Amino acid sequence: MNQPLRFSSAASLVVLGSIIAGCAAPHIRVGAASHYKGAPAGEAGLATRALAALNSNNIPMAIDFAERAVAGKPTDEGFRSLLGNTYFAAGRFHSAEQAYRDSLTLSPLQPQVVLKLALVQIAQGKNREAVAVLNGARGALDPSDYGLAIALAGRPAEAIAVLDPAARRIGADATVRQNLALAHALAGDWDEARTIAAQDVPPGELDSRIHQWMQLAKPARVSDQVAALVGVTPAAVDAGQPVQLALNKGETRQAEGAPVQAPIAVEAVATLPAPAPAAVPPAPPPPRPTIATMASNAFSEAKAALASVLPHSPAPAAKPVKPRVAAARPAVRNGNSPAVVQLGAYGSPERVLTAWNGQARKFGALNAYRPMSAKFATAKGTFYRLSVRGFSSVGEANALCVSIRRNGGSCFVRNFAGDRPVQMASR
Repeated sequence: MNQPLRFSSAASLVVLGSIIAGCAAPHIRVGAASHYKGAPAGEAGLATRALAALNSNNIPMAIDFAERAVAGKPTDEGFRSLLGNTYFAAGRFHSAEQAYRDSLTLSPLQPQVVLKLALVQIAQGKNREAVAVLNGARGALDPSDYGLAIALAGRPAEAIAVLDPAARRIGADATVRQNLALAHALAGDWDEARTIAAQDVPPGELDSRIHQWMQLAKPARVSDQVAALVGVTPAAVDAGQPVQLALNKGETRQAEGAPVQAPIAVEAVATLPAPAPAAVPPAPPPPRPTIATMASNAFSEAKAALASVLPHSPAPAAKPVKPRVAAARPAVRNGNSPAVVQLGAYGSPERVLTAWNGQARKFGALNAYRPMSAKFATAKGTFYRLSVRGFSSVGEANALCVSIRRNGGSCFVRNFAGDRPVQMASR
């Protein structure tokens, strides 16, 4: 096996930027015990040994140390991210997804963890979920990383639209160009892929590179592309991380009274609902009756008249029809917890309102809470968050978010941060 979570020779210059280091190490320095806000030296030591074992390609030992670190300090997002990295190195994509989700639940503002979460989802064939995750964090991801990940998720045309301008910028490096070349290859444009790849690949290696990309373009299994690019072997069996390591509702850091985090552009995104169907045009006027129709009607009338003078049994009385009662709309909760469940971030107040309407139809439980929105500015522009509030506790917020995720949605729990009712924010 190649070095853990470093791109194999099949991809060479095709890399996901800083994820080369980010996959081999957590998003923080494990050795700096002070980062863990007073965590016992034992857990920090276990995490340090897990990282050392990971870098030495001793994956089973790395997993053991990382699981023990998480068991000792379950609320540390760094430990859970490291645990995801060890599972990723072992080709246990389902386990890695669980660990990365837990880490992001504890601390959503981790672009590299978001990127790795998307990769392990792609490796499991969960392209739709991966695209939603990537789009939610797009403002905080490097275009080269985002573009190649979107291409691996089955959207090479979108990837080319992102990577092409990035590759033309002054100072663009070989990574961006090779990711663009691979995106063209995945789109089936082999001439363009060869032309772009030739800018950085020696002539004697170009044919080999193109042949390797041809193999990537037609994987035998959904996991093959990510596994080949990252340099891991998919596990034959992956039952998920141990049950005892699951993140409990009470362990989230979005506890009542916790400080509000400064917003950045990493947001969980809920896919916008499909546009409403076009209005159905009024039905055309009924056609004029034909001679055959008039004759049939006359026969029916004569038959009815004859029946009226003949003896007949009374028809059974029709059963009374009970009026249908519309389902009552759930009462809106007015809990005082500062916890909110964020459903997405959008480019305008109008899109927030549209997204809310779609989300409320798809996930009926949301109607029991107040839709909120918060405006925030980033280097990429101004965005508007969509969230719901009214929980009695952070546990109730977590329970709703878990339910939404199980039904295919995206969300995370955070503290109230100046959110206002959607109706006010959308004016």
